[in-house]
Amino acid sequence: MDPLSWPEALPPYALVALLVILPGTLLSVALGLRGLARWASVVPLSVAGFSVSAVIFGFAGVPWNPLTASAAFAVAAVILWLVLWPSRRRRTGPWAGTVPLRERITSPAVAVVCGAVLGIGIVVQRLHLIMQRPDAISQTYDANFHYNAVRYIEDTGSASSLTLGGLGVVEPSFYPAAWHNTVAFVAQVADLPVALTANAMTMIVCGMVWVLGSLYFTTRLLGSRPAVAVATGLMASSFPAFPYLLSFYGNLYPNTLSIAMLPLWLGLLADALGLSREPYLRSKLALWLTLLAITGAMGLAHPSTVVVGLALLWIMLVTAWWRTVRRTRPWWIKVLGAVGLLAMPAVLQQIWFAARASQTASSWRPHVTEAQALGEALATVHPDAPHLPWVLVLLVLVGAGSLLRHTSRWVVGAWLFLVWLYVLVAASRDYSFRYDWTGVWYNDSHRILALIPVVAVPLATAGAVAILRWIVSHVRQALGRAARSRRASSAVRDTAARIRPVVRSRCAAVVGGVLAVVVGWMLIQTQPMTDIVEYGKTEYASGVDYQLLTPEELQLLNELPEYVPPGATVYGNPLTGTSQAYSVADVDVLIPHNGLIADKDVSTIVHHLDDLTTDPAVCPALRRHHVQFVLDFGTQQVNPFAYFDTSGYSELTPENGFELIAQTGPEAKLYEITGCD
Repeated sequence: MDPLSWPEALPPYALVALLVILPGTLLSVALGLRGLARWASVVPLSVAGFSVSAVIFGFAGVPWNPLTASAAFAVAAVILWLVLWPSRRRRTGPWAGTVPLRERITSPAVAVVCGAVLGIGIVVQRLHLIMQRPDAISQTYDANFHYNAVRYIEDTGSASSLTLGGLGVVEPSFYPAAWHNTVAFVAQVADLPVALTANAMTMIVCGMVWVLGSLYFTTRLLGSRPAVAVATGLMASSFPAFPYLLSFYGNLYPNTLSIAMLPLWLGLLADALGLSREPYLRSKLALWLTLLAITGAMGLAHPSTVVVGLALLWIMLVTAWWRTVRRTRPWWIKVLGAVGLLAMPAVLQQIWFAARASQTASSWRPHVTEAQALGEALATVHPDAPHLPWVLVLLVLVGAGSLLRHTSRWVVGAWLFLVWLYVLVAASRDYSFRYDWTGVWYNDSHRILALIPVVAVPLATAGAVAILRWIVSHVRQALGRAARSRRASSAVRDTAARIRPVVRSRCAAVVGGVLAVVVGWMLIQTQPMTDIVEYGKTEYASGVDYQLLTPEELQLLNELPEYVPPGATVYGNPLTGTSQAYSVADVDVLIPHNGLIADKDVSTIVHHLDDLTTDPAVCPALRRHHVQFVLDFGTQQVNPFAYFDTSGYSELTPENGFELIAQTGPEAKLYEITGCD
């Protein structure tokens, strides 16, 4: 199969975007959302519909597929429309859509569009450089599972997060499946390869969901001024840790999706709790229903984001309570609020501890000192990054300082909490305390680092706007002094007097805004961004080191249907990429992911396959699992720390009952098992 070029990939990528956006658009219309709230919510609402319907159909024993999922969206839209009908009849004006289009085209609205286009454009361009090819395979350990999970959903219609973990091989177990549900729906409807659909989904999540969510969150905190919207678009695309690091690290598709939805969730919470800079004038019932849906989407994408979201919610609730204390409210409301806030940490602690991964799985160790960890957290760069984005650090610190005098100062507290979490996971040698707080993320510093930009984007935006206002203010003051100065010549005074109204004009604001964006881009999108792109290239294979699948191995997987009849199963070491026969060629594999050993028969095959002519237990085990072929992709493993016993198929020779029937490279071989005939 010839590599797909980016121009050739535009139609399928556009189709993926359309299929991800349309279902959520239907729900957003039913909810009565408008403007930025609608466009920031459409993909999260789609994800919510896919993932929640999969769980419901799993309970009901109904297969989950594009037809049943589409029916679920239609039913949900009708129910929402009926539930919200009374509030529609009570309301008029903007919520009901009565404002003419020309009146909606305001400076803030245009700025939001510009900020969105700027942010999404930069993110997509960077991801294009990281992936290198639109159908590139993620050369990572977790991609092995995620790709096969999508194929499993397509084949079986079993898509519930409550059962996906076993992949039909071992006992069903919980695994957050929102990402897999969404990709499976799109791949089935559009008839696209899993890897290509996953890459398109990454661009949608890191571009559209993240940038629009950040825009919504930041404008709730800082207001809808044009400078805020445009600066947010630039800042949301400038932090190395997110969305770029998690677009390839792991590859942690579910975490990426869940974190990308967190800014929108926080923005909607700010509206619901009255913490927004501007009052929320639409239906509060629709707002809470949207919040509920996106909470479900985040939890079924990856629960760890909901856990940290609850901690941030506590900070927001403390802020909302303090505001009620300062107002004239009945004393008992203040007391009840205080009691609830004091009790919430205890409840949160139990949730936090229950959400921790096992200590065995939480194997990441601290790697730096506290001072170094603090520097990494402030710069939001991965531990091995050779350069730091000093301008971005400055903007965040200036923004934090400016917000301390702002009604949204709670964001500074949220940022400090996430920075502290990162310093703890990256530097603490108190392993028990460290595990208590960071075991939710497997003690993995990369996952916690990716959370910091959620609140750092508003801080950097506040810093950029504060610096811009300072520059504009001083320019205007200088012109005013020059126009009034008796010491200046008449020519200088006249020139300053003529320039003053020009500086205050809309045209000057537009030109100045463009200039500020260009200068900001040059100062922020520097070597650290190049570093993260180069790092990402290695995880998608830059043509040097293919950790999961080499081009020769991928070629053989694509040719498998020519050799493997329907119903036959292929065996191989999953750590070398052989299990991708399932996602790439839809050929059944004995072990879809490392560690998924179904029974004793599979264990017998793993340890004694090449003894099939002498061990009487091997051939019956092969027959029971329909194993007729063996893929041998050499010894290169995607995860050097994982283990798979390869001694059982180290001698695949004709004498031992194996016939080589296809080979596309030195370490890309397909054998047919002939010794059991």
